[in-house]
Amino acid sequence: MLSKRSVFSTAMQRQLSLLSESAVRDAYVQAHARCCLGRGELPSPAQVQRFLSTWKVLWKWEQNGKGREGM
Repeated sequence: MLSKRSVFSTAMQRQLSLLSESAVRDAYVQAHARCCLGRGELPSPAQVQRFLSTWKVLWKWEQNGKGREGM
């Protein structure tokens, strides 16, 4: 059985994969900025999940050949 986090992560990745590559890259940059530890506080689990999900989508596209535009 999938956990709530796993279902949330899968749904988020599905939503992100429908966006353009530039939109996902922008989301990645924003999520990365929210997760930086230099701000003096730890990021929330939801912020880390968003960052990880955007990274996974970009990584899958890269592994399938030069980003989404190459698909």
